[in-house]
Amino acid sequence: MSATAPAKGHKQNSLRMASERLAYRFHSIIGNRKALCWLFVLLGPTTFAQQEPNGRVEILNADRLDFDRLVAPGAQRLIGNVRLEHADALMRCDSAYVYGDQHVRAFGHVGIQQGDTLNITADHLEYDGAKRVATVSGKVVLSDPGMTLTTDALTYDLAAGRATYTESARIESRRDGNTLTSRNGTYLTGLHRFIFSGNVRIEHPDRLITADTLQYATSTGVADFIGPTHITQGNTDMYCERGAYDTRKNTGRFTRAGRITTQGRTLTGDSLHYDRTAGIGSGWGHVQVADTANDLLVRGNMGVYREMEGRSMITGRAELLMPMKGDTLFLHADTLFASADSLQGRYVTARRNVRFFKSDVQGLCDTLRYSTVDSLVRLHGKPMLWSGADQMSGDSIRLAMADGGPRSVIVDGSGFMASPADSLHWNQVAGTLITGTFRNKELVKVSAEGNAQTAYFAREGEEKEGPLTNLNRADCARLVLGLDSGQVSSVSFLTQPEATLYPLAKAPPEQVRLEGFVWRPEARPVDRDDIFREEVLPHPATAPGN
Repeated sequence: MSATAPAKGHKQNSLRMASERLAYRFHSIIGNRKALCWLFVLLGPTTFAQQEPNGRVEILNADRLDFDRLVAPGAQRLIGNVRLEHADALMRCDSAYVYGDQHVRAFGHVGIQQGDTLNITADHLEYDGAKRVATVSGKVVLSDPGMTLTTDALTYDLAAGRATYTESARIESRRDGNTLTSRNGTYLTGLHRFIFSGNVRIEHPDRLITADTLQYATSTGVADFIGPTHITQGNTDMYCERGAYDTRKNTGRFTRAGRITTQGRTLTGDSLHYDRTAGIGSGWGHVQVADTANDLLVRGNMGVYREMEGRSMITGRAELLMPMKGDTLFLHADTLFASADSLQGRYVTARRNVRFFKSDVQGLCDTLRYSTVDSLVRLHGKPMLWSGADQMSGDSIRLAMADGGPRSVIVDGSGFMASPADSLHWNQVAGTLITGTFRNKELVKVSAEGNAQTAYFAREGEEKEGPLTNLNRADCARLVLGLDSGQVSSVSFLTQPEATLYPLAKAPPEQVRLEGFVWRPEARPVDRDDIFREEVLPHPATAPGN
């Protein structure tokens, strides 16, 4: 056994040396490609005796064949019009070294073609046939029908169909007109999908997308984001930390930290959808629209913003926050609408179950409308307004705001104002039209006209806390009351007065409360959280006969 093995090895070495001598002997005649092919047939069984799982690297063509035992021992050197084949890939180059372990080193005009669509060109190739991994460098270009990638170095796994780079690359998406760049990237050829990381940019004449990590499908034009991502398109800026954007349909879907800003308004929410063509942004879950131009903030569970019309809608625990010089007005309604007006201001409309709270004024109604141009609040549908100790109600109420507080109020149609004189009696004013004036956020003057009526109670002496003694009842066409800390300080009857002074103990019950009397302190919002109260119970004072 020991004698046989050396003899066998000696025989193989002799055969290999004979093959090499034969190659050198035919060196002068193998310029003929047909002769070279016959030489490969003769050399093949000795050069590639070991069979590989993926098959051997087949030499299809070369102008010249050399063996260089000093520079590349155990390798064949192919020169001129070299063409190789391995599995489903064709390779070409100016020159190459082909090793017995299925390793190939190629130089000059390197090309790799896999299938009918994917092509790679470069200056240099290192190919591991056992792993089917190609490493190319120098002016690398990878292309398929949808895109072209250029970089300085690329590793391509032919078995997995995965190309990776770590030294920056530029991708031109021919169908979509997008140019993509990143520091690192992977291209999945079978899925036509890129995975980018590090300084990712997608540039297009209409938009710019920058991200830390991004996936892009050349077949669909859809970019998926994982991590902080910014999208700029015209006058619209978008941001998210997870989501997707369809560059063909101009639609975006953002599911984490989504934000859309356009024309001074920002839409945020747990989940956002944006249609650039239609100019519509929609949000679900903790939706918020911030209008920085008009200093308004609207919140809710669901919202829609229509960019082209300048309108937005919020519903589902909807809330409006309006900062006013150190104070804030908090308003809730079933649905809130905002729209632009002709004077470049904004209208805010609140519908159904409207309640608002501000430290110096509170109210409720069915419909409210606010204009940023004149800071006028209009209340309709059983409106009620409270300021200090005063309660106002009527068919409609207009509240003018200035310098962070109420400036004036107009109650139109069945106007009624009441404030407590004590725990059982109320000062009252009624009229077709009631107008009030504020000073330092307090109601200081009230005028009533059109069947104007008043019932106010006088106290003993000059003390504000003294017991009530008399009831002053008056009817006239117009009257004016002066107020001090919510108490009547003066009364002027301007037209056709009919006044009666009753001792309180002898005042007729029907004169103690004017027709239409309403007193509803339980309906008054007491803080910003109370505006979300779902049900308001009637106060006993509002019941018939009280």
